[in-house]
Amino acid sequence: MLFNSFEFLFLFLPGVLAAYYLARRYLSHLAALFILNLASLVFYAWWDVRNLPLLLFSVAMNHIVARAMARWGNQPFLAIGIIFNLALLGFFKYADFLIGNVNALTPLELPLLNVGLPLAISFFSFQQISFLVDIARKKTAPGHIFSHTLFVSFFPHIVAGPLVQHHQIAAQFADDKRKDDLSANLGIGLTIFSIGLAKKVLIAENIEPFASSLFAMAERGGEPGLIAAWIGAVAYALQIFFDFSGYSDMALGLARCLGYRLPVNFNGPYKSASVVEFWRRWHITLSHFLRDHLYIPLGGNRKGEVRRYANLFATMLLGGLWHGAAWTFVIWGGLHGLGLTVNHFWAKWGPKKWFAGRRKVIAIGLTFAFTTIAWVFFRAESWSGAGRILAGMFGFSGLGLEGVTVEAIAWIVLGLGIVWSLPDTPEVFSDVIDEQTMKDAEIRPKPGPRWKFSRGTAIAAAALLFLSVLNAWKTSEFIYYTF
Repeated sequence: MLFNSFEFLFLFLPGVLAAYYLARRYLSHLAALFILNLASLVFYAWWDVRNLPLLLFSVAMNHIVARAMARWGNQPFLAIGIIFNLALLGFFKYADFLIGNVNALTPLELPLLNVGLPLAISFFSFQQISFLVDIARKKTAPGHIFSHTLFVSFFPHIVAGPLVQHHQIAAQFADDKRKDDLSANLGIGLTIFSIGLAKKVLIAENIEPFASSLFAMAERGGEPGLIAAWIGAVAYALQIFFDFSGYSDMALGLARCLGYRLPVNFNGPYKSASVVEFWRRWHITLSHFLRDHLYIPLGGNRKGEVRRYANLFATMLLGGLWHGAAWTFVIWGGLHGLGLTVNHFWAKWGPKKWFAGRRKVIAIGLTFAFTTIAWVFFRAESWSGAGRILAGMFGFSGLGLEGVTVEAIAWIVLGLGIVWSLPDTPEVFSDVIDEQTMKDAEIRPKPGPRWKFSRGTAIAAAALLFLSVLNAWKTSEFIYYTF
């Protein structure tokens, strides 16, 4: 069930909101959570009911491990839990990738397992690991298995994040004393949801054909020229931003409709003046997970500069592999690891004000160009396809106006205008997003427009939602659903 589908917008969501608030008012907080839990499991099973037992098995095993840790201590249960989650993820996501590489490097001809990739396994496996680490660090308690199931399956974030840590939401689920401000919850939540839906339906979906045509041509053996290659690559950079940022906005909005706060996941990443800043603004919850559960345990920056750079590079290589079982994702992660390393080296040894003041625009442009080049590996289906596009982007295939249209240029200008001139959702809603959420995302709101309750904002949100729904007849999956 897609957030941008009619069955979700007109059946599932209204039904869940009505049942949840009626139960909160006339039954009990526990009854409302039961309804929310059941709805979340139905939402997940809607895609393929065969995946539901795996999700419940993951919850049950991790809850048993968490209970054992709380009673007898972390060792060896924390290690067992982490190994279990990584093994589950590894089997379903990387088994065939590993077999394929073994077959390519040896005379063996091992048969592929052809196991399907369960929906959201990358996200809920990482959430389970963060749950166990939170227990080990005494940030939270295991709680009831009922609340643990809701933590993992909560429908706004189950499919594509944000990656929620247990301590960020467990207390919200357990708070049976809070009073519902229905008008604020629905007003704020539906407005944020409308913005996210508009990003997906009105922008990402309209930019997608220009990206897909370039990558499809390259996979067929075509050699795009300089302009065509950059048009298609920038189109994909904008598509993935509006697609994934839109999903994250919708997740925040849906949770807020129910009175809950999820962590912020995006904050204008293409305004970044360095790759370091980019990862503080792009997929913020994944950045925090990789930092807390991989980079720091590897030693972080505590063992000298060389070790720091090696840890950064290794973290991003594994972060790339998390996105997909293909070497193109590893190269994408490696490029970002290299970019982070160069940025940290420059910050330590380079001129301190090289890109300060007006020259910051140059830094923003270079960072965007770097991330756009890296996106080619992220999107390409093969090495050869990526190579043809990169050859075009670096001018080795001529000027290349084939396939470039006025419509494509117009959409790219519009997309870049939005990401570079308008504040992202967290800044606009900073006055109604709780302070801890803003702090966790390292967001310091700048002077600019803020959302406030008014007749005008209500009309604008309703109009945006109406326009988005009118254009939602072509429902397509979000890019991160495949991870």
